Amino acid sequence: MAKRIRKENIYHKEKANLQRTQGFLEAEDEINLETSVNELKNISYNYEELLDQTVLITRISDRLQKKLDKTNDKLQYLNDQLNDKNTELQNTIDDLVKAKAGRKATTIVFIFALVLFVFSEALLEPYIDSYADNIYLSLSIKAIIAMSIKPLEMLVESTLLKAARKKAMRDRQVNKEDSEG
Repeated sequence: MAKRIRKENIYHKEKANLQRTQGFLEAEDEINLETSVNELKNISYNYEELLDQTVLITRISDRLQKKLDKTNDKLQYLNDQLNDKNTELQNTIDDLVKAKAGRKATTIVFIFALVLFVFSEALLEPYIDSYADNIYLSLSIKAIIAMSIKPLEMLVESTLLKAARKKAMRDRQVNKEDSEG
């Protein structure tokens, strides 16, 4: 309450000086030289006081603006660093997800290759040997099986990566909704 009264009366003195000067100018009485000089001195003094106050307020304002600019620059710098760290962290997470998917894909393909090898040796080899005495045919079939392993690994890895990315997107969406709600 006291602050509000002070704010309302902050220019009370200046308003009173202005009203007195305006009253002096509007006076219809004969104004003598001495009264005019005194009033001019009074106006000059009041103007000087207001000018000093304006200079002081401007200096304070400039100083505060510089502090604000420094703080904003520092915040921007920290924000940029935080964004860089977030990007670096996201890249690391993506690399870890990719490595994890690669390991899973390699394990799956290894198991598949082992099953294929057993299948080839147990079932295909005797069949090929009984119908064809050509060793090149047997080696060709095994080479085709061996060469199909790498594309299969890449297919499994890309499928696992897509699934991991979809899961990560869903998790981010849930986290975003949780933080907003």
